Amino acid sequence: MKNAQAAAISLALAWPIAANATQSTAQQPVAPKEASSTDDEQTGTRAKQPVSPKRRRPTHQGDSAPSPQLPRSILQNDPMSPVNERLLALRQEWLKPINLTFTPAGGVTYQHATKVRDGFPHGRSYVWYGWSGELTIWNDAEGSGSIVYNAAGNTGLGTSTEPYMGTAVGNPDYMNNILVADRIGLYMLYWHQSMFEHSVRVRVGKFEDQVFFDNNTIAYDPVTGFLAENFDEQIVMPFPGYAFGVNAEWDVTDHLILRGGTLNSGNHGNNCGFDGLALSSLFTTAEADLTVRVPIRGVDRVGHWRLTGWYNSMDNPTGPGTVSGGGICFNMDQEISDTTSVFMRIGWGENQATRSNFAVSTGFAVDHPFGLAGHHTGIAVGYTKITQFGRFQVGLPLIPGEQYMAEWYWRMQLSQTVDVGPVVQVVRDVVAGIDTSVIWGFRSSWSF
Repeated sequence: MKNAQAAAISLALAWPIAANATQSTAQQPVAPKEASSTDDEQTGTRAKQPVSPKRRRPTHQGDSAPSPQLPRSILQNDPMSPVNERLLALRQEWLKPINLTFTPAGGVTYQHATKVRDGFPHGRSYVWYGWSGELTIWNDAEGSGSIVYNAAGNTGLGTSTEPYMGTAVGNPDYMNNILVADRIGLYMLYWHQSMFEHSVRVRVGKFEDQVFFDNNTIAYDPVTGFLAENFDEQIVMPFPGYAFGVNAEWDVTDHLILRGGTLNSGNHGNNCGFDGLALSSLFTTAEADLTVRVPIRGVDRVGHWRLTGWYNSMDNPTGPGTVSGGGICFNMDQEISDTTSVFMRIGWGENQATRSNFAVSTGFAVDHPFGLAGHHTGIAVGYTKITQFGRFQVGLPLIPGEQYMAEWYWRMQLSQTVDVGPVVQVVRDVVAGIDTSVIWGFRSSWSF
């Protein structure tokens, strides 16, 4: 994907969105339905809180999401409530009559690394901004059709925009996955249609596959969960950037969803999405997503098992001609109590077709740790084998190697719309010249 970075104070103005449809009991971010019709169907369901706009996807009428709820907060009075209520009223007055949603977002991030590659800066701060939504053309009991859009950007705050921190520590993934590659750009624009009583959904247009594949309840959203891209998605899967593609998903039963799709892997940078489109430049995926209920101490706890196969063909990044290859990945999350969930990803891929030929990550997240209402925390660790392709992406000699990573975050929901908290990451990659680097930072968000 993209070269990584390090920066973490994230003041992210992200409007909470509706929860996952088919995974109804797992604790997902939810917002008043009249305020937004977007949601992250497969991210699971943890606490009710903002979701990064670049992770949003349309809801569909068949969703069995929980009723709208707001986050439990530390402060009883929200100082931003007058602003939030006024903005909600404007949405209702101007946008609801034309079936259009508009969810702006913005933020500031900061991180500092104790060790970086020679010549790279130790600190990074950014202003980040974006907006997303959908224009619903029709929506009835049989199906719906809508145009979904997302624009985002970021720029350095007191520092240059590039290089990102991930590059500075030799990581081909983002260390701060809130960020995007450009100062400003239209990242997603696609047609979303549901049919057969909303049991089948098809999208055609420009998007990013991570919005639909390899989702996870607690390891997916960089605004409120783990910040590093390494924990938000499977690095073994060589997801292209935002490009033209098509995918579909089918609710086979209440517990099983099947997905499949293909995306242009020859598109470089953020453009119309058609650049480089050819039969020899496609990234194709197929996924089975099973919702399970595991009895733990007399209570049925919700979990999700996802098995994803992929095949990638693209221009050879390190030489002439094309390369191709495939892989398979497993991704799970499981509630183990009312407030705690665990996750794990493991994947394998062919060397020539991906940045990593093997990776595994695992961790847990806790809502209200130690009985502290409005607090959230999580810890994750990961191991990755970086290929020549991965080294090429960050400008290193083409020598494969091993990467070790860990992350801890603590997030305090000060009010219904404001949260703050630190994020600490540790990276070790000897081949990249990083024996051990501690990346510390801070993030906050304002959702409205």
